[in-house]
Amino acid sequence: MLVLTLVLAGCAAPPANRVLPQRSPDGRYVFDFDRGVPRIREGRRTVLQDGADPFRKAPDLYWLWDDGDRLWLYDDAAKRVGYYERTPGGWRRRTWSGKRSAHPERDLLPPPGLYPPCPTSK
Repeated sequence: MLVLTLVLAGCAAPPANRVLPQRSPDGRYVFDFDRGVPRIREGRRTVLQDGADPFRKAPDLYWLWDDGDRLWLYDDAAKRVGYYERTPGGWRRRTWSGKRSAHPERDLLPPPGLYPPCPTSK
């Protein structure tokens, strides 16, 4: 009974992949939402605000930075994964297919902890 209580209590706590605002690992960028729209800032300057983004703030949306300063988003309802990455032309939204290549050691993978830690109820 104690174990079940501890498991359920852990599911009630907000996971790290739902914390806002969320800083990138190097501390340079900050992710948050502006009226439900994803926004990334560098200092006080907004470097990305994607009004066309399919990843809007919702109870079943999760986000987390990886070590390469890419911001990953997971929509649990749609089972969809995407990410933002900084390119020489600015920040770009990408869709992650999950397909593996012939060289899996080079594949780009979501960071550990992106997905919800507890089952969601629908």
